[in-house]
Amino acid sequence: MQYFLKGCILLNDGTFIIDMRNAMKKEKKHWLHLYNRILSGGLVLLGFSACENNGTGADEYGTPYCRFEIKGKVQDELQQPVSDARIIVKELMENGKPSDPYYFDTVYTRKNGEFQFLDEDAGSMGKYRVVCEDTSGENKADSVELKMEPKGGKGWFGGEDSKEVDFNLKKKDE
Repeated sequence: MQYFLKGCILLNDGTFIIDMRNAMKKEKKHWLHLYNRILSGGLVLLGFSACENNGTGADEYGTPYCRFEIKGKVQDELQQPVSDARIIVKELMENGKPSDPYYFDTVYTRKNGEFQFLDEDAGSMGKYRVVCEDTSGENKADSVELKMEPKGGKGWFGGEDSKEVDFNLKKKDE
């Protein structure tokens, strides 16, 4: 008959047999924990050294963006403000074509003829075509192309720029 003691086996003849399997498992577990601690510490040190700034700047994930503002005033030939004029703003690529022919923003002038367009998540191209249309149909449409030059950016923020555009619309020929 066999009796089991912790880590030992007692046989009927009174001899003890040490259970080496458990001792080996404990020793193996101890060394595994030690190796894990050493490897974790090494990875931590490598991580800190990878984050140091060696003049190339910080690594960031995301998309560069800028903040652009286009504002101005719309007047007719008599220098009277044109209210409710439609201002269409299209972002252009470097070659002058619209970046997306189906995407554009529209704002309308207030009673005093002033308008403001704000693009807080603009791409870095910064080239726009601004079209002004009189919704009453009395004046001809006019347009202008702008190149924004962002300043003061840091990291993914490319900076900001503001341009003022005034339109003097001419009467339509009847």
